[in-house]
Amino acid sequence: MGKGTDAARAAFGSAEHADLIDSFKDQLLIVFLKRLGGKLECPVSEVDDTSQDFFAFSIQDGRFKFEIRKKE
Repeated sequence: MGKGTDAARAAFGSAEHADLIDSFKDQLLIVFLKRLGGKLECPVSEVDDTSQDFFAFSIQDGRFKFEIRKKE
């Protein structure tokens, strides 16, 4: 699990929040893949090459806004 999931578990003292974050991540992957036509292939090296990036999101006017940012 990611750092956010671990932080939620530690901050709230239960696995419920961590489970909620995991479910949300699964839902996001489904939505992203649907928008890409339901299928996606990428090389393992591309997935491995994400250490300089992080995933950020916000909610504006009832819509999620997602972006990839570079770590500083």
